[in-house]
Amino acid sequence: MNKSIKVNMFAWIAAAVVLLAAVPINMIFSKVDVSFDMTPHKAFSLSEKAKSTLESITEPIDMYVLYDLDHLHDNSSPGDQYYMMADMYKNTINAIAEYDNITLHEVDIMKDPEFVEEKDPEGYMNLSELDILLECGDNKRDISFRTLFVVNGETGSVEFYGENSIIGAIDYLQKGLTPTIYFATGHNETDISKYSQLTTQLKMQNYNSELLDIEKEGKIPEDATTVLFAGPKKDISDNELQILQEYMANGGNVTMFMAPNSEKVVYKNIEKLLATYEIAIDYNKVYEGDSNYMVTDDKYLFMCELADVDFNKALINEQGDIPVYILNSRSIYSTSGDDSKLKAEPLIQTINTAQSELCGGFAEDAKELSGILYLAAKVEDPTRNDSKLYIIGSSDFATDDTITEMPYTMPCIYQFLTTISWMDQGSNETVYPTRVQATDYITIPDKKTGDIILVIMIAFPIIISASGVVIWMRRRNA
Repeated sequence: MNKSIKVNMFAWIAAAVVLLAAVPINMIFSKVDVSFDMTPHKAFSLSEKAKSTLESITEPIDMYVLYDLDHLHDNSSPGDQYYMMADMYKNTINAIAEYDNITLHEVDIMKDPEFVEEKDPEGYMNLSELDILLECGDNKRDISFRTLFVVNGETGSVEFYGENSIIGAIDYLQKGLTPTIYFATGHNETDISKYSQLTTQLKMQNYNSELLDIEKEGKIPEDATTVLFAGPKKDISDNELQILQEYMANGGNVTMFMAPNSEKVVYKNIEKLLATYEIAIDYNKVYEGDSNYMVTDDKYLFMCELADVDFNKALINEQGDIPVYILNSRSIYSTSGDDSKLKAEPLIQTINTAQSELCGGFAEDAKELSGILYLAAKVEDPTRNDSKLYIIGSSDFATDDTITEMPYTMPCIYQFLTTISWMDQGSNETVYPTRVQATDYITIPDKKTGDIILVIMIAFPIIISASGVVIWMRRRNA
């Protein structure tokens, strides 16, 4: 037998062995229902932290998915973005449901509307299709479907927060905690009774609202999602500053409604607290210099803009061409340098016709500012366990009177509510990773480089194939 015949026989035998092995292996795996997540970001698998939390569950939890999961992929096909989103949603739910003490219930609320009335008689949770309701004894947590996915503005990838939200909620329920927004007292803040509509909105998102005297308590409660200062007219004490700094060092979050204060008050300790986030306040009151951008000749109730940042994308899309307004606000600014480790973003800014007048404080070198001024911002500090700050220069934007009489300020409230969800994503002791539906990609700087890469991608396989044919022809004729 010559050499070429031997080579050909070996190739045919190898191909047959691979084929014969592939068939039974596929049959075995189909029977035992084993799958492997080969995606670069493990988009369809639970993290080790999530598995550890689920394995430690001691109290039974009912997980109600308000949809028939068998129809989740209807009207989509493999490869579609919605199909991938449905996969991440369904696979995460099914993976969680495999653990002891987790019971999955699928409820089609279009066919069974009584379920919503039974579970949420007061309508606080505003349950909708595809939402997830977790129940442990008398405690409940609703996870809105629309909060589970975010489109990354830079890459276009769909980021899935399902594991973070669901496992985080289960963790809360196991601890018997309800995440709470604590309204700080003792500094002549705006009374919480004036925020009844806001606290109702928070209740609908599963957050309690409570008062907190930091000086008296001596600590920040474990169930705090954030400590909120609603228009303080007095500074915090040295002791309160220390308590807040210890709280922030462990990943605690702070919210500031820093409204203008005409009294000669300097917020020495509040400024120290803000400085740790590289944020500072102006002792001023912003107004609009162009009557076209103010309401009913009130220069302190004026049009502003949502900053063009990823965090605002969804709100900007929902808002469309409808203008945004704010009232009675001071301006703020960032003190960050180029080498800052903090993640800061402006969230609300004025139009370039805005002006300001001095208001409060003692600084002799204070200046009246004009042009584009920042009115709200958020900051995240990776060096302090992702402690987060949200600050806005107004406290009137969220009062009952404002919501009732000036509904055009509502986007500011929606933004605040979004920051609460943002803070809550990292408020558990264990932070669960985001899942990403993404395709690996390369950045091509220009058309010439792209053409070269395209030629290589096409030509290289052809060259390899041609070389194989030439070698085969030579051996055949040997």
